[in-house]
Amino acid sequence: MTRKKKAVDYINELCSSELLEKRRLGKKLEKQYAKWTESLSLKDFSAFIETIKKNKAEIGVAQFFGKFRAYAFEEYVYRLLRAKVHVKKPLQLFWGEKCRVWGENGTYYSMEFDVSIGRKVNGSVEPVVVVDAKVELDAARLKTALASFAILKKWNSKVKCFLVYATREIDSLLLEIAKNWMDGTFQLDFKNDETKAFIRRVKKSLSFHHT
Repeated sequence: MTRKKKAVDYINELCSSELLEKRRLGKKLEKQYAKWTESLSLKDFSAFIETIKKNKAEIGVAQFFGKFRAYAFEEYVYRLLRAKVHVKKPLQLFWGEKCRVWGENGTYYSMEFDVSIGRKVNGSVEPVVVVDAKVELDAARLKTALASFAILKKWNSKVKCFLVYATREIDSLLLEIAKNWMDGTFQLDFKNDETKAFIRRVKKSLSFHHT
């Protein structure tokens, strides 16, 4: 089961608004969404995200605006991996699923990760790869990602943990330090597109796992 609420749901809410300007914005985003989901072009996706950002006031409530962009970025990463990485059975690609991070005496605990690759066992994913996707990476979001990765790696040190982001809002030194607790960080931004490097690392991780 993928993320229950998706970017398209927010677009539909705008399209069905009683306000003309919101409906117009919804229709514009609908076209941009259709374009990037087809092309998977970072340029097309960036244009979509920029439209959301420029119309923050029109979109409204901060939570609505924030989740709209966050879920869209997760979906971009998910669709990118689905199109570019061949995941061999019994492994599967998941979006917004809970992954097992601890277990003892038949009791297990799971945490949600944005995107993961693994196998579904008793309702949760036993991951091989997890990806945390942040539209804007600041210190608080970085710490949250690191905490999740640390808990998961304590349970299974072989899991590969990757962080992808669009905009960086932290000191570059802090990000360099944080890399000691991750298997890779990649910026997916039109000005600094590390998409190919990200795809290569995920493929390499899976290739190592299958040997």
